[in-house]
Amino acid sequence: MMRQDRRNLLDKNHLEFLHHMNVEDVIELLVVKEVFNETVIDSIIASPTERDRRKEVVKEIKKRGDVAYDAFYEALIESGQDDLAELLKPLLIGAHHYQSGVRASRVTISTASATISSPPTTRRRMEIGAVATTSRPRRETISSTCFDPSAQLLSRARSRSRSQKPLHASDRMNYQSPVRSIFNRQTPSSPNHSFGSGSLGYSSSASTRSSIGSYKYAPNSPTEPYEFNVNSMNYTDAPSIQRIYDKETMYPNFSNPRGLCLIINNEHFEQMPTRNGTKTDKENISNLFRTMGYHILGRDNLTAREILFTIQDFTRESAHRRCSSAIIVILSHGEENKIIGVDDQSVSTHDLCDLLSASKAPFLANKPKLVFIQACRGERRDTGFAVPHDAIDGIPAMLRSGRVAAYNQMSFDKGDGPIFNFMGCIRPQLQQTAWRKKPDQADILIAYATTAQFVSWRNSVKGSWFIQAICEVFSRHAVDMDIVEMLTEVNKKVACGFQTSQGTMTLKQMPEMTSRLLKKFYFWPCRNSGV
Repeated sequence: MMRQDRRNLLDKNHLEFLHHMNVEDVIELLVVKEVFNETVIDSIIASPTERDRRKEVVKEIKKRGDVAYDAFYEALIESGQDDLAELLKPLLIGAHHYQSGVRASRVTISTASATISSPPTTRRRMEIGAVATTSRPRRETISSTCFDPSAQLLSRARSRSRSQKPLHASDRMNYQSPVRSIFNRQTPSSPNHSFGSGSLGYSSSASTRSSIGSYKYAPNSPTEPYEFNVNSMNYTDAPSIQRIYDKETMYPNFSNPRGLCLIINNEHFEQMPTRNGTKTDKENISNLFRTMGYHILGRDNLTAREILFTIQDFTRESAHRRCSSAIIVILSHGEENKIIGVDDQSVSTHDLCDLLSASKAPFLANKPKLVFIQACRGERRDTGFAVPHDAIDGIPAMLRSGRVAAYNQMSFDKGDGPIFNFMGCIRPQLQQTAWRKKPDQADILIAYATTAQFVSWRNSVKGSWFIQAICEVFSRHAVDMDIVEMLTEVNKKVACGFQTSQGTMTLKQMPEMTSRLLKKFYFWPCRNSGV
Protein backbone atom coordinates (compact mmCIF):
# COMPACT_ATOMS: atom_id res chain seq x y z
CA MET A 1 0.00 0.00 0.00
CA MET A 2 1.25 3.49 -0.82
CA ARG A 3 2.34 5.72 2.06
CA GLN A 4 -0.25 8.30 2.98
CA ASP A 5 2.12 11.24 2.51
CA ARG A 6 2.80 10.11 -1.05
CA ARG A 7 -0.92 9.75 -1.75
CA ASN A 8 -1.44 13.25 -0.36
CA LEU A 9 1.32 14.61 -2.61
CA LEU A 10 -0.31 13.06 -5.68
CA ASP A 11 -3.66 14.56 -4.65
CA LYS A 12 -2.06 17.96 -4.05
CA ASN A 13 -0.60 18.02 -7.58
CA HIS A 14 -3.61 16.38 -9.20
CA LEU A 15 -4.39 19.32 -11.48
CA GLU A 16 -0.81 19.53 -12.75
CA PHE A 17 -0.92 15.91 -13.91
CA LEU A 18 -4.43 16.41 -15.28
CA HIS A 19 -3.36 19.29 -17.50
CA HIS A 20 0.21 18.53 -18.55
CA MET A 21 1.05 14.81 -18.50
CA ASN A 22 1.85 12.99 -21.75
CA VAL A 23 -0.02 9.74 -21.13
CA GLU A 24 1.17 7.63 -24.06
CA ASP A 25 4.88 7.74 -23.21
CA VAL A 26 4.29 7.22 -19.48
CA ILE A 27 2.08 4.15 -19.78
CA GLU A 28 4.47 2.47 -22.23
CA LEU A 29 7.27 2.83 -19.70
CA LEU A 30 5.06 1.64 -16.84
CA VAL A 31 4.31 -1.51 -18.84
CA VAL A 32 8.04 -2.11 -19.28
CA LYS A 33 8.52 -1.60 -15.53
CA GLU A 34 5.74 -4.16 -14.89
CA VAL A 35 3.60 -1.66 -12.97
CA PHE A 36 0.72 -1.74 -15.48
CA ASN A 37 -0.59 -4.75 -17.38
CA GLU A 38 -2.58 -4.87 -20.59
CA THR A 39 -5.95 -4.75 -18.79
CA VAL A 40 -5.01 -1.49 -17.09
CA ILE A 41 -3.65 -0.05 -20.35
CA ASP A 42 -6.82 -0.92 -22.25
CA SER A 43 -8.92 0.67 -19.51
CA ILE A 44 -6.87 3.88 -19.63
CA ILE A 45 -6.89 4.12 -23.43
CA ALA A 46 -10.65 3.53 -23.50
CA SER A 47 -11.25 6.73 -21.51
CA PRO A 48 -13.04 9.22 -23.77
CA THR A 49 -10.73 12.26 -23.35
CA GLU A 50 -7.05 12.93 -22.73
CA ARG A 51 -7.94 14.51 -19.39
CA ASP A 52 -9.75 11.33 -18.33
CA ARG A 53 -6.76 9.21 -19.38
CA ARG A 54 -4.43 11.32 -17.23
CA LYS A 55 -6.81 10.98 -14.31
CA GLU A 56 -6.90 7.19 -14.73
CA VAL A 57 -3.09 6.94 -14.74
CA VAL A 58 -2.79 8.74 -11.39
CA LYS A 59 -5.66 6.71 -9.97
CA GLU A 60 -4.01 3.41 -10.97
CA ILE A 61 -0.64 4.53 -9.58
CA LYS A 62 -2.21 5.22 -6.17
CA LYS A 63 -3.63 1.68 -6.12
CA ARG A 64 -0.24 0.04 -6.60
CA GLY A 65 1.83 1.11 -3.64
CA ASP A 66 5.22 2.73 -3.16
CA VAL A 67 6.90 0.73 -5.91
CA ALA A 68 4.47 2.26 -8.40
CA TYR A 69 5.23 5.75 -7.05
CA ASP A 70 8.96 5.28 -7.67
CA ALA A 71 8.33 3.81 -11.13
CA PHE A 72 6.01 6.70 -11.98
CA TYR A 73 8.77 9.16 -11.13
CA GLU A 74 11.26 7.24 -13.29
CA ALA A 75 8.79 7.08 -16.20
CA LEU A 76 8.27 10.84 -16.06
CA ILE A 77 12.03 11.43 -16.13
CA GLU A 78 12.60 8.96 -18.96
CA SER A 79 9.80 10.46 -21.06
CA GLY A 80 11.21 13.98 -20.69
CA GLN A 81 8.55 15.30 -18.31
CA ASP A 82 11.01 16.59 -15.74
CA ASP A 83 8.72 19.33 -14.41
CA LEU A 84 6.12 16.79 -13.36
CA ALA A 85 8.78 14.48 -11.94
CA GLU A 86 10.00 17.33 -9.72
CA LEU A 87 6.59 17.33 -8.03
CA LEU A 88 7.20 13.76 -6.82
CA LYS A 89 10.85 14.21 -5.91
CA PRO A 90 10.45 15.48 -2.30
CA LEU A 91 9.19 12.06 -1.17
CA LEU A 92 11.53 9.98 -3.32
CA ILE A 93 14.56 8.40 -1.62
CA GLY A 94 17.76 8.75 -3.64
CA ALA A 95 16.07 10.71 -6.39
CA HIS A 96 19.15 12.79 -7.19
CA HIS A 97 21.19 9.66 -7.87
CA TYR A 98 18.60 8.38 -10.31
CA GLN A 99 18.15 11.64 -12.15
CA SER A 100 21.86 12.23 -12.65
CA GLY A 101 22.29 9.02 -14.60
CA VAL A 102 18.96 8.59 -16.30
CA ARG A 103 19.80 10.56 -19.44
CA ALA A 104 22.40 8.01 -20.48
CA SER A 105 20.13 5.03 -19.85
CA ARG A 106 16.73 6.02 -21.16
CA VAL A 107 14.49 3.14 -22.16
CA THR A 108 13.70 3.09 -25.87
CA ILE A 109 10.49 1.30 -26.78
CA SER A 110 10.49 0.29 -30.42
CA THR A 111 9.87 -2.58 -32.73
CA ALA A 112 12.14 -3.26 -35.68
CA SER A 113 10.27 -2.03 -38.70
CA ALA A 114 9.66 -4.40 -41.56
CA THR A 115 10.01 -1.60 -44.10
CA ILE A 116 11.97 1.58 -44.59
CA SER A 117 10.50 4.50 -42.63
CA SER A 118 11.20 8.17 -42.14
CA PRO A 119 14.36 9.10 -40.19
CA PRO A 120 13.72 8.93 -36.43
CA THR A 121 13.26 12.35 -34.91
CA THR A 122 11.63 13.73 -31.82
CA ARG A 123 7.85 13.64 -31.97
CA ARG A 124 6.15 16.98 -31.43
CA ARG A 125 4.47 17.34 -28.08
CA MET A 126 1.45 19.55 -27.70
CA GLU A 127 2.03 22.85 -25.98
CA ILE A 128 0.59 23.20 -22.49
CA GLY A 129 -2.98 24.38 -22.67
CA ALA A 130 -3.23 23.72 -26.39
CA VAL A 131 -6.44 21.74 -25.96
CA ALA A 132 -9.22 23.77 -24.41
CA THR A 133 -12.04 21.44 -25.33
CA THR A 134 -12.58 17.69 -25.37
CA SER A 135 -14.16 17.76 -28.80
CA ARG A 136 -12.15 16.70 -31.82
CA PRO A 137 -10.52 19.41 -33.91
CA ARG A 138 -12.34 20.56 -37.00
CA ARG A 139 -11.04 18.71 -40.03
CA GLU A 140 -10.96 19.34 -43.71
CA THR A 141 -11.64 16.40 -45.99
CA ILE A 142 -9.16 15.98 -48.83
CA SER A 143 -10.93 14.89 -52.00
CA SER A 144 -9.41 13.04 -54.93
CA THR A 145 -11.37 15.31 -57.27
CA CYS A 146 -9.67 18.52 -56.16
CA PHE A 147 -5.96 17.77 -55.87
CA ASP A 148 -3.23 18.08 -58.46
CA PRO A 149 -0.97 15.00 -58.47
CA SER A 150 1.89 17.01 -59.96
CA ALA A 151 1.83 19.71 -57.29
CA GLN A 152 4.33 20.01 -54.46
CA LEU A 153 2.78 19.50 -51.06
CA LEU A 154 3.27 21.11 -47.72
CA SER A 155 1.04 19.86 -44.92
CA ARG A 156 -1.00 22.55 -43.19
CA ALA A 157 0.11 21.23 -39.83
CA ARG A 158 3.13 18.94 -39.83
CA SER A 159 4.56 17.17 -36.83
CA ARG A 160 8.25 17.44 -36.08
CA SER A 161 8.66 13.78 -36.83
CA ARG A 162 8.07 14.57 -40.49
CA SER A 163 10.28 16.23 -43.07
CA GLN A 164 9.56 19.91 -43.69
CA LYS A 165 10.57 19.83 -47.37
CA PRO A 166 7.93 19.75 -50.13
CA LEU A 167 6.84 16.30 -51.22
CA HIS A 168 7.97 15.68 -54.80
CA ALA A 169 6.63 12.99 -57.06
CA SER A 170 9.98 11.21 -56.90
CA ASP A 171 9.89 10.69 -53.15
CA ARG A 172 6.22 10.07 -52.50
CA MET A 173 6.77 6.32 -52.42
CA ASN A 174 9.36 4.95 -50.04
CA TYR A 175 9.49 1.41 -51.38
CA GLN A 176 11.82 -1.18 -49.97
CA SER A 177 13.39 -1.86 -53.33
CA PRO A 178 12.75 -1.05 -57.00
CA VAL A 179 9.49 -2.71 -57.96
CA ARG A 180 10.74 -3.97 -61.30
CA SER A 181 13.51 -5.96 -59.66
CA ILE A 182 11.17 -8.26 -57.77
CA PHE A 183 10.03 -10.49 -60.62
CA ASN A 184 11.46 -13.93 -61.24
CA ARG A 185 13.25 -13.73 -57.91
CA GLN A 186 13.25 -17.02 -56.08
CA THR A 187 13.52 -16.76 -52.34
CA PRO A 188 13.35 -20.10 -50.59
CA SER A 189 11.34 -20.16 -47.45
CA SER A 190 13.44 -20.21 -44.33
CA PRO A 191 12.25 -22.11 -41.27
CA ASN A 192 13.94 -19.49 -39.11
CA HIS A 193 12.08 -16.58 -40.67
CA SER A 194 9.58 -15.26 -38.14
CA PHE A 195 6.78 -12.74 -38.06
CA GLY A 196 8.78 -10.54 -35.71
CA SER A 197 8.02 -9.16 -32.29
CA GLY A 198 4.44 -8.34 -33.01
CA SER A 199 3.14 -11.85 -33.34
CA LEU A 200 0.11 -13.56 -31.95
CA GLY A 201 1.18 -16.56 -29.93
CA TYR A 202 -1.36 -19.11 -31.08
CA SER A 203 0.07 -22.39 -29.95
CA SER A 204 -0.34 -25.94 -31.20
CA SER A 205 0.71 -27.37 -27.86
CA ALA A 206 -2.27 -28.96 -26.16
CA SER A 207 -0.80 -28.36 -22.72
CA THR A 208 -0.73 -24.60 -23.19
CA ARG A 209 -4.01 -24.01 -24.98
CA SER A 210 -7.27 -22.70 -23.60
CA SER A 211 -10.35 -22.44 -25.78
CA ILE A 212 -12.01 -19.22 -26.86
CA GLY A 213 -14.88 -20.35 -29.04
CA SER A 214 -13.40 -22.57 -31.72
CA TYR A 215 -9.97 -20.96 -31.50
CA LYS A 216 -6.97 -21.91 -29.42
CA TYR A 217 -5.19 -19.18 -27.58
CA ALA A 218 -1.94 -19.34 -25.63
CA PRO A 219 -1.76 -16.50 -23.12
CA ASN A 220 1.58 -14.74 -22.94
CA SER A 221 3.00 -12.08 -20.67
CA PRO A 222 0.95 -8.88 -21.06
CA THR A 223 4.17 -6.91 -21.48
CA GLU A 224 5.50 -9.00 -24.37
CA PRO A 225 4.22 -9.22 -27.95
CA TYR A 226 3.28 -12.66 -29.14
CA GLU A 227 5.72 -14.98 -30.89
CA PHE A 228 4.37 -16.08 -34.27
CA ASN A 229 6.64 -17.50 -36.96
CA VAL A 230 6.32 -18.69 -40.50
CA ASN A 231 5.88 -22.29 -39.38
CA SER A 232 2.31 -21.33 -38.45
CA MET A 233 1.52 -20.92 -42.16
CA ASN A 234 -0.29 -23.79 -43.85
CA TYR A 235 0.90 -24.17 -47.44
CA THR A 236 -0.64 -25.77 -50.50
CA ASP A 237 1.07 -27.12 -53.63
CA ALA A 238 0.56 -27.06 -57.39
CA PRO A 239 -1.18 -30.49 -57.67
CA SER A 240 -3.69 -29.48 -54.99
CA ILE A 241 -4.42 -26.19 -56.73
CA GLN A 242 -4.87 -27.91 -60.11
CA ARG A 243 -7.46 -30.27 -58.63
CA ILE A 244 -9.75 -27.51 -57.37
CA TYR A 245 -9.05 -24.51 -59.62
CA ASP A 246 -11.96 -23.49 -61.85
CA LYS A 247 -11.29 -20.46 -64.03
CA GLU A 248 -15.03 -19.76 -64.38
CA THR A 249 -15.57 -19.32 -60.64
CA MET A 250 -12.12 -18.46 -59.25
CA TYR A 251 -9.64 -15.66 -59.83
CA PRO A 252 -6.20 -16.82 -60.99
CA ASN A 253 -3.58 -15.97 -58.38
CA PHE A 254 -0.41 -17.68 -59.55
CA SER A 255 2.11 -14.95 -60.46
CA ASN A 256 5.43 -14.58 -58.66
CA PRO A 257 5.11 -12.36 -56.78
CA ARG A 258 1.38 -12.77 -56.29
CA GLY A 259 1.14 -8.98 -56.26
CA LEU A 260 2.16 -5.75 -54.57
CA CYS A 261 1.01 -5.00 -51.03
CA LEU A 262 1.01 -1.36 -49.88
CA ILE A 263 0.97 -0.80 -46.11
CA ILE A 264 0.29 2.73 -44.80
CA ASN A 265 1.03 2.98 -41.08
CA ASN A 266 0.18 6.21 -39.23
CA GLU A 267 1.44 6.30 -35.65
CA HIS A 268 2.17 9.90 -34.56
CA PHE A 269 -0.42 12.64 -35.09
CA GLU A 270 -0.56 16.40 -34.56
CA GLN A 271 -3.30 16.33 -31.94
CA MET A 272 -4.84 12.86 -31.87
CA PRO A 273 -3.31 10.22 -29.57
CA THR A 274 -0.31 8.17 -30.63
CA ARG A 275 -1.41 4.78 -31.96
CA ASN A 276 0.60 2.59 -29.61
CA GLY A 277 0.80 -0.99 -30.86
CA THR A 278 0.56 -0.12 -34.54
CA LYS A 279 4.20 -1.13 -35.13
CA THR A 280 3.21 -4.62 -34.05
CA ASP A 281 0.33 -4.59 -36.52
CA LYS A 282 2.57 -3.36 -39.31
CA GLU A 283 5.20 -6.01 -38.72
CA ASN A 284 2.67 -8.83 -38.41
CA ILE A 285 0.68 -7.97 -41.50
CA SER A 286 3.84 -7.27 -43.53
CA ASN A 287 5.29 -10.66 -42.78
CA LEU A 288 1.98 -12.46 -43.27
CA PHE A 289 1.53 -11.18 -46.82
CA ARG A 290 5.26 -11.50 -47.58
CA THR A 291 5.03 -15.18 -46.66
CA MET A 292 2.00 -15.50 -48.92
CA GLY A 293 4.07 -14.25 -51.84
CA TYR A 294 3.45 -10.49 -51.97
CA HIS A 295 6.04 -7.76 -52.34
CA ILE A 296 5.64 -5.33 -49.44
CA LEU A 297 5.74 -1.55 -49.97
CA GLY A 298 5.65 0.49 -46.78
CA ARG A 299 4.94 4.12 -45.94
CA ASP A 300 4.82 5.64 -42.46
CA ASN A 301 3.12 8.73 -41.01
CA LEU A 302 1.37 10.26 -44.01
CA THR A 303 -0.87 13.31 -44.15
CA ALA A 304 -4.33 12.97 -45.67
CA ARG A 305 -3.20 14.31 -49.01
CA GLU A 306 -0.09 12.12 -49.02
CA ILE A 307 -2.33 9.09 -48.46
CA LEU A 308 -4.19 9.98 -51.65
CA PHE A 309 -0.96 10.55 -53.57
CA THR A 310 0.55 7.30 -52.33
CA ILE A 311 -2.43 5.16 -53.25
CA GLN A 312 -2.76 6.85 -56.63
CA ASP A 313 0.91 6.18 -57.40
CA PHE A 314 0.49 2.60 -56.21
CA THR A 315 -2.50 1.92 -58.46
CA ARG A 316 -0.64 3.32 -61.49
CA GLU A 317 2.48 1.22 -60.92
CA SER A 318 3.20 -0.65 -64.15
CA ALA A 319 4.47 -3.67 -62.20
CA HIS A 320 0.82 -4.60 -61.60
CA ARG A 321 0.68 -5.79 -65.22
CA ARG A 322 2.62 -8.92 -64.27
CA CYS A 323 0.80 -9.55 -60.99
CA SER A 324 -2.40 -11.45 -60.22
CA SER A 325 -3.77 -9.28 -57.40
CA ALA A 326 -3.10 -6.26 -55.19
CA ILE A 327 -3.47 -5.46 -51.49
CA ILE A 328 -3.70 -2.18 -49.57
CA VAL A 329 -3.54 -2.06 -45.76
CA ILE A 330 -4.26 1.19 -43.90
CA LEU A 331 -3.46 1.50 -40.18
CA SER A 332 -4.60 4.86 -38.84
CA HIS A 333 -7.20 6.84 -36.91
CA GLY A 334 -10.53 7.23 -38.65
CA GLU A 335 -14.12 8.33 -38.65
CA GLU A 336 -17.12 6.98 -40.54
CA ASN A 337 -16.08 6.70 -44.19
CA LYS A 338 -12.89 8.69 -43.51
CA ILE A 339 -9.22 7.98 -42.84
CA ILE A 340 -7.34 10.58 -40.78
CA GLY A 341 -3.81 11.57 -41.75
CA VAL A 342 -1.11 12.62 -39.31
CA ASP A 343 -2.02 16.26 -39.98
CA ASP A 344 -5.46 15.50 -38.47
CA GLN A 345 -7.13 16.09 -41.84
CA SER A 346 -9.23 13.34 -43.38
CA VAL A 347 -9.61 11.62 -46.73
CA SER A 348 -12.75 9.80 -47.84
CA THR A 349 -12.56 6.01 -48.06
CA HIS A 350 -14.85 6.30 -51.09
CA ASP A 351 -12.22 8.43 -52.84
CA LEU A 352 -9.49 5.95 -51.92
CA CYS A 353 -11.44 2.99 -53.29
CA ASP A 354 -12.40 4.96 -56.39
CA LEU A 355 -8.69 5.08 -57.23
CA LEU A 356 -8.87 1.28 -57.59
CA SER A 357 -11.56 1.37 -60.27
CA ALA A 358 -10.72 -0.14 -63.65
CA SER A 359 -10.78 3.25 -65.36
CA LYS A 360 -8.30 4.80 -62.92
CA ALA A 361 -6.15 1.70 -62.37
CA PRO A 362 -6.05 0.00 -65.79
CA PHE A 363 -3.17 -2.31 -64.79
CA LEU A 364 -5.46 -3.74 -62.09
CA ALA A 365 -8.57 -4.18 -64.25
CA ASN A 366 -10.16 -7.64 -63.88
CA LYS A 367 -7.82 -8.40 -60.95
CA PRO A 368 -8.89 -8.72 -57.31
CA LYS A 369 -7.99 -5.70 -55.19
CA LEU A 370 -8.16 -6.21 -51.42
CA VAL A 371 -8.29 -3.29 -48.96
CA PHE A 372 -7.91 -3.78 -45.19
CA ILE A 373 -8.66 -0.76 -42.99
CA GLN A 374 -7.72 -0.79 -39.29
CA ALA A 375 -9.27 2.45 -38.01
CA CYS A 376 -12.18 3.67 -35.93
CA ARG A 377 -15.34 4.58 -37.84
CA GLY A 378 -17.00 6.62 -35.11
CA GLU A 379 -17.15 7.00 -31.34
CA ARG A 380 -19.91 4.56 -30.39
CA ARG A 381 -18.93 1.59 -28.23
CA ASP A 382 -20.43 -1.86 -28.71
CA THR A 383 -21.47 -3.21 -25.30
CA GLY A 384 -22.53 -6.56 -26.73
CA PHE A 385 -25.46 -8.70 -25.62
CA ALA A 386 -25.88 -11.79 -23.48
CA VAL A 387 -25.91 -15.13 -25.33
CA PRO A 388 -27.26 -18.32 -23.68
CA HIS A 389 -24.55 -20.93 -23.41
CA ASP A 390 -26.70 -23.63 -25.04
CA ALA A 391 -27.24 -21.48 -28.12
CA ILE A 392 -23.77 -20.07 -28.52
CA ASP A 393 -23.27 -21.70 -31.93
CA GLY A 394 -26.39 -20.05 -33.31
CA ILE A 395 -28.39 -23.32 -33.41
CA PRO A 396 -31.68 -23.25 -31.44
CA ALA A 397 -31.41 -25.42 -28.36
CA MET A 398 -34.55 -27.38 -29.24
CA LEU A 399 -33.01 -28.48 -32.56
CA ARG A 400 -29.95 -29.86 -30.84
CA SER A 401 -32.05 -31.64 -28.26
CA GLY A 402 -34.07 -33.45 -30.92
CA ARG A 403 -37.32 -31.48 -30.69
CA VAL A 404 -37.36 -30.80 -34.43
CA ALA A 405 -41.07 -31.51 -34.89
CA ALA A 406 -42.03 -28.97 -32.23
CA TYR A 407 -39.78 -26.42 -33.89
CA ASN A 408 -41.39 -27.01 -37.29
CA GLN A 409 -44.85 -26.40 -35.80
CA MET A 410 -43.91 -23.03 -34.32
CA SER A 411 -45.68 -19.98 -35.74
CA PHE A 412 -43.53 -17.44 -37.59
CA ASP A 413 -44.50 -13.99 -38.79
CA LYS A 414 -45.56 -13.88 -42.41
CA GLY A 415 -45.25 -10.95 -44.77
CA ASP A 416 -48.34 -8.78 -45.32
CA GLY A 417 -50.16 -9.31 -48.61
CA PRO A 418 -50.01 -12.08 -51.19
CA ILE A 419 -46.95 -14.21 -51.76
CA PHE A 420 -44.50 -12.42 -54.05
CA ASN A 421 -43.93 -14.24 -57.34
CA PHE A 422 -40.28 -13.42 -57.94
CA MET A 423 -39.87 -15.59 -61.02
CA GLY A 424 -42.83 -13.91 -62.67
CA CYS A 425 -40.97 -10.60 -62.60
CA ILE A 426 -38.00 -11.84 -64.57
CA ARG A 427 -38.06 -11.22 -68.31
CA PRO A 428 -37.25 -14.43 -70.20
CA GLN A 429 -33.83 -14.27 -71.77
CA LEU A 430 -34.16 -14.85 -75.50
CA GLN A 431 -30.51 -15.56 -76.13
CA GLN A 432 -27.56 -15.94 -73.83
CA THR A 433 -24.96 -13.32 -74.74
CA ALA A 434 -21.48 -12.63 -73.42
CA TRP A 435 -20.97 -9.60 -71.19
CA ARG A 436 -19.89 -6.57 -73.13
CA LYS A 437 -19.02 -4.50 -70.07
CA LYS A 438 -18.15 -4.92 -66.42
CA PRO A 439 -18.83 -2.38 -63.69
CA ASP A 440 -15.97 0.05 -63.20
CA GLN A 441 -16.01 -0.65 -59.45
CA ALA A 442 -15.89 -4.44 -59.77
CA ASP A 443 -13.24 -6.80 -58.33
CA ILE A 444 -12.73 -4.84 -55.08
CA LEU A 445 -13.09 -6.11 -51.52
CA ILE A 446 -12.92 -3.80 -48.50
CA ALA A 447 -12.52 -5.20 -44.98
CA TYR A 448 -13.11 -2.81 -42.09
CA ALA A 449 -12.00 -3.42 -38.51
CA THR A 450 -15.41 -2.33 -37.23
CA THR A 451 -18.88 -1.33 -38.34
CA ALA A 452 -19.86 2.24 -39.20
CA GLN A 453 -20.06 4.71 -36.27
CA PHE A 454 -18.19 2.38 -33.89
CA VAL A 455 -14.68 2.38 -32.44
CA SER A 456 -12.12 -0.35 -33.09
CA TRP A 457 -9.82 -1.58 -30.34
CA ARG A 458 -6.04 -1.86 -30.31
CA ASN A 459 -3.80 -3.31 -27.60
CA SER A 460 -0.75 -1.13 -26.95
CA VAL A 461 1.54 -4.19 -26.90
CA LYS A 462 -0.10 -6.86 -29.06
CA GLY A 463 -1.65 -4.63 -31.71
CA SER A 464 -5.24 -4.37 -32.88
CA TRP A 465 -7.79 -7.14 -32.49
CA PHE A 466 -8.58 -7.04 -36.22
CA ILE A 467 -5.01 -7.47 -37.45
CA GLN A 468 -4.30 -10.17 -34.85
CA ALA A 469 -7.32 -12.11 -36.08
CA ILE A 470 -6.40 -11.69 -39.76
CA CYS A 471 -2.88 -13.04 -39.16
CA GLU A 472 -4.14 -16.04 -37.22
CA VAL A 473 -7.02 -16.95 -39.53
CA PHE A 474 -5.22 -16.32 -42.83
CA SER A 475 -2.12 -18.28 -41.86
CA ARG A 476 -4.27 -21.24 -40.91
CA HIS A 477 -6.96 -21.24 -43.58
CA ALA A 478 -5.57 -19.54 -46.71
CA VAL A 479 -4.67 -23.01 -47.92
CA ASP A 480 -8.32 -24.05 -48.36
CA MET A 481 -10.65 -21.05 -47.82
CA ASP A 482 -11.45 -18.15 -50.11
CA ILE A 483 -11.18 -14.55 -48.86
CA VAL A 484 -14.88 -14.17 -47.98
CA GLU A 485 -14.86 -17.38 -45.94
CA MET A 486 -11.73 -16.28 -44.09
CA LEU A 487 -13.07 -12.82 -43.32
CA THR A 488 -16.20 -14.47 -41.91
CA GLU A 489 -13.88 -16.41 -39.61
CA VAL A 490 -12.13 -13.13 -38.74
CA ASN A 491 -15.52 -11.67 -37.85
CA LYS A 492 -16.14 -14.60 -35.53
CA LYS A 493 -12.67 -14.43 -34.03
CA VAL A 494 -12.92 -10.72 -33.19
CA ALA A 495 -16.55 -10.90 -32.06
CA CYS A 496 -16.17 -13.96 -29.82
CA GLY A 497 -12.47 -14.04 -28.91
CA PHE A 498 -11.77 -10.45 -27.83
CA GLN A 499 -13.26 -8.00 -25.35
CA THR A 500 -12.19 -5.15 -23.13
CA SER A 501 -13.72 -3.25 -20.22
CA GLN A 502 -14.44 0.40 -19.55
CA GLY A 503 -15.60 0.92 -16.00
CA THR A 504 -18.39 -1.61 -15.47
CA MET A 505 -19.01 -2.10 -19.20
CA THR A 506 -17.70 -4.98 -21.29
CA LEU A 507 -16.96 -3.77 -24.80
CA LYS A 508 -16.92 -5.76 -28.03
CA GLN A 509 -16.10 -5.18 -31.70
CA MET A 510 -17.68 -6.34 -34.96
CA PRO A 511 -15.65 -6.19 -38.19
CA GLU A 512 -17.36 -5.66 -41.54
CA MET A 513 -16.57 -6.38 -45.17
CA THR A 514 -17.91 -5.12 -48.47
CA SER A 515 -17.28 -7.43 -51.42
CA ARG A 516 -17.50 -6.46 -55.08
CA LEU A 517 -15.65 -9.58 -56.16
CA LEU A 518 -17.14 -11.50 -59.07
CA LYS A 519 -15.36 -14.77 -58.35
CA LYS A 520 -13.86 -16.58 -55.40
CA PHE A 521 -10.39 -15.40 -54.42
CA TYR A 522 -7.81 -17.75 -52.90
CA PHE A 523 -4.33 -16.76 -51.73
CA TRP A 524 -2.98 -20.29 -52.26
CA PRO A 525 0.31 -19.78 -50.39
CA CYS A 526 3.08 -22.05 -51.65
CA ARG A 527 6.47 -22.56 -50.05
CA ASN A 528 8.28 -21.14 -53.07
CA SER A 529 5.97 -18.11 -53.44
CA GLY A 530 7.51 -16.00 -50.68
CA VAL A 531 9.11 -12.78 -51.89
